[in-house]
This record gives sequence, structure tokens and C-alpha cells, in this order.
Amino acid sequence: MSISGSMQTAITGLTGQSTAISYISDNVANAGTIGYKKVESRFQTLITNSSAQANTHSPGGALNQPFFANNAQGAIQQVSSTTSIALVGGGFIPVSKKNGNDQATGLPTFETTSYYTRVGDFNQNSDGYLVNSSGYFLRGWPVDPVTGVVDSSATEEVRVSNLLDAPVATSVVDYAANLPSNVTDSSGGLPATLPASSIQIFDALGNARTLNLEWIRIGTNMWTLEVTAPGGGAGGTTAAVLGPATVTFGGTVGGVATPGTISDLQSVGGLTASAPGLNDDASFTFDLDYGSGTQTVRLDLGSYGNSIGTTQYAGDTLTLNNFSQNGVPQGNFKSLTIDQDGYVSVTFDNGNVKQFYQIPVAKFRDPTELDRVAGNAFVETPNSGSAVLSQSGSSGAGDYVSAAVEGSNVDIAEEFSKLIVAQRTYSANARLITASDELLQETINIRR
Repeated sequence: MSISGSMQTAITGLTGQSTAISYISDNVANAGTIGYKKVESRFQTLITNSSAQANTHSPGGALNQPFFANNAQGAIQQVSSTTSIALVGGGFIPVSKKNGNDQATGLPTFETTSYYTRVGDFNQNSDGYLVNSSGYFLRGWPVDPVTGVVDSSATEEVRVSNLLDAPVATSVVDYAANLPSNVTDSSGGLPATLPASSIQIFDALGNARTLNLEWIRIGTNMWTLEVTAPGGGAGGTTAAVLGPATVTFGGTVGGVATPGTISDLQSVGGLTASAPGLNDDASFTFDLDYGSGTQTVRLDLGSYGNSIGTTQYAGDTLTLNNFSQNGVPQGNFKSLTIDQDGYVSVTFDNGNVKQFYQIPVAKFRDPTELDRVAGNAFVETPNSGSAVLSQSGSSGAGDYVSAAVEGSNVDIAEEFSKLIVAQRTYSANARLITASDELLQETINIRR
């Protein structure tokens, strides 16, 4: 190999090590960048001619090619934002990039290119979109907030603009109590009236209403139940008084004796009883009208022949075990969260929690072959393969961590160790150039 060839080989060494130092500089500069994935040096030998059989070798130097550690995990850091998410394991978060605004609506428009990131510090902007610190918009599968069904056919930009939750009229009232089998009136006889039980229910407009239940013991194992709903009759102008209906305990249901449990309900005065059957639902259905149309309510007392629900056992006072209903008033937006399953949920101040999106995890055959773009985002390439979207934690996809972000996967100590090696190797290659220069000088001096 010629002296000039040695100099050229050393120059490739200088170039490769200077490139390595530039990678290290980039890594150290982004050591605190959320979701950053480091770049490593991968050297390969350049050989112009080499043969073991001919006992010859003509080195051509070295080439430094970048290796993108896109699949190396960064440290997980908990944050206060409930809309931030981090990925533990493989995969990326699907995002979009804004390219302008729609003149008619003023809302952003987006590029058709699909982007992916590990930067999960999303916050809601003024238009309701979830955007990370790099300006990328979160994408997810839409979820029907009523049925909870996920439409995984396509993703869309996550936008939550539902600031109000419609009221839900009460349709079911659950009642479970023990009616005292020994209760009598003040003279020791019957009928014996128990204190009324009251519960707040809601009409179709979300107004709070009152429903009263009054039990009267009229004989052994026999009671009457009267239901009163102030303002619940004649278009909201009068009280609805329903019953009294007879409730029998301790008879037989389907040929089976049922001591202390409901065995029969009688329909009367607007209270429609369910048909008796062992372990079947024991309930009354009735209609109310608060001025917004008919509102049908089912009063569930438990089951026929079953001690779960309303019973009649020994005692002198009413023991109320459960008195609940399923109506809710109008709700105002309270908080927005992304949970560990990737569901984007809104909590309203009426207690309702509704899911609007599910964030999938994008997987690639070879994530190290993804192309990088500004803002810590990636785009797919032929070598990376196309994105496959999966639910968090399924089919090899990573798991989401709620209220967290993934830090850089750069190890400062490792980078400085690499820097020392690269610096010394650079110096050694520089010395080779100096030595080659001296040899050339000696060659020139031969003719003197």
C-alpha cells in the first residue's frame, strides 16, 4: 500500500470519528428531551483488495454509519398531567401534523402522511385537540360514548369538545330492606305503618324529584306499598299517588316454600307487578309525568323466593340496605384522562365517565429503519415495514402508562465514555497522517 494510501485511510478514520463525535453531541444535547432515541456509530471496514490465498491486503479505511436505537426504552417519569402517556415496550404513538386551517371552520387541517412518536406529553388545546410539545396531534380510534364500541377501522385526530353531559331520566329504582315481621301500631295491633323512605330521582330535563315509599303491615306476611311522586302526575301539576299494592311474603313460588321472602305482588293503582317465578325479578313498573312526557320507572324489590332484596324477617324497625336509582342530572366537564388501556375519557361533575377514543399502538417490523423528522417523530420506510395498529399490551405492543412520559434513552456516562474513545482515536488517526507526511517528505528528499 502506498504512503498516500495510508494517508487516505487515516483520513477516513478522522472522518468516521468526527461523525461519531457529532452523534455523541446530538445525543448529549437531547439527553433531557422527552421521547428522544439515541443514534449510535456503526463502523464498517472499507477494503479495496484483500486475499488470504494471495497473501495480500489493501485496506481502504473505515465508514461510520448511523444506527438508530428507536426501539431502546427510555426511563418512565410520572407527571401531573392526566393526558400524558408513556409507552413501556415496543411501538409508537400515532400522531398527525398540521398543515393549515380550514377557512370555513377555522379548525386545523392535516397532512396525509402518517407520523409516529414516543413523545407523549399531550395537552388539550383551545379547539379540544390533544397536542404534544412538538406540535403533533394525537390520533385514536373513535369510541361510541353510549355503547362503548370501538371503531378500529381507521384513526382520527383526538378532539374532545363535549363539555356538557345530557341528563338521564331515572328508569330504575333499586330497593332492598328488611320489613320487621313483629311490628305493630301503638296499641299492639294492625295496621302498622313504617316511616316513609324517600329517594331523589331525576326527570328527563335533569331536575331533581322526590320519590316516597310507604309500607303498611296489614297482616301476617302481608304488606301494602304506596308510592308517591310529588309533581309526577298530570303533566307535572299534581302528585302521582300509586297503589297501595299488596306484597306477600313467605308463601310458595313454583311449589317451593319461601319463608321471609317475596312470594307475590299484586298490580293495583298504577303499579304493575312482574309475574312471579322462583328467583325471577320482583318489581313494580309505573309511569310518571313531570311535564316532559311519560317517564316509566321500574321499582326493583329483589327476587321472588330469594333473600337478596326486600325481605320480611324478625324485627321491630325497618332496616334499609339499599335505595338507589340510575338517573343523573346534567353534567359539566370536569377532567380529561388517558388511561393505561389508551382510552380517552371525560369525567363530568354528575359522576358520569364517558370514553370517546382509544389510542392504539403502532408496531413496525424493524423500527430501527424508520426515518426521523423534526420534533422527535418518525415516518415509515420500505425497510421498516408498514404500521400495524394494536391495542395497548396486545400482540406484542407496548403498554401505556397513564400520567407519565418517556424520557430520553441516552446514558450520559456511556456517551462520555464513547467520546473519550472517539477523541483518542481521532488523535491517533491524525498522528498517522503526520507520520505519512514525514515519510513523503523523506521520499522527496531522496533525490537530493
